[in-house]
This record gives sequence, C-alpha cells and structure tokens, in this order.
Amino acid sequence: MLTNFNLHIGTKIKFRRLELGLTQTKVALAIQVTFQQIQKYEKGINGVSALRLLQLAKYLKVPVTYFYEGYSEYQIPKEPTVITVKEAVNEV
Repeated sequence: MLTNFNLHIGTKIKFRRLELGLTQTKVALAIQVTFQQIQKYEKGINGVSALRLLQLAKYLKVPVTYFYEGYSEYQIPKEPTVITVKEAVNEV
C-alpha cells in the first residue's frame, strides 16, 4: 500500500512538472536535490518527506492537498465541521 501511495504522489509530481513544462533538473535545483532523486520520486521508488512535499507544492504552484487528490485511501472533507465553544460545552 505504501508503494502505491509513493507511486501516486510520483505520478502527480510528474504530471504537474510536465504541465508546467519543467525538466526534472529544474525541479531538483529548486528544492535542492539531484535530478535522480526527482526520477525516484516520480517512479515511486522513494517516498517524499513532508518538507520536500511542501517545497514541491510551492515550486509547482499547487496546494499540498493536490498530491493526495485521487488517492483512494484519502478523502478530503467537503466542508470542515466547526463547532463553537458553547456547543462543545453543551456536549459534555
């Protein structure tokens, strides 16, 4: 399952990179890794750390949640549930 997740994120990285017309080398330089590392991310060989995911999101101009979209194990809530302090106290 973890390898599926790595592959999913890698596919999203590659799609967005190509959409923007960027090379692996340009992306690598922007987040201070080697282009080989970008290749490994894109192929799902290596997982992407939280820090690198933030860097990639910023450079590729997408929200971090972009990388999770379409992954079957992850569902983004349509509307966040917000309760007030008064409601929380009444529940206790």
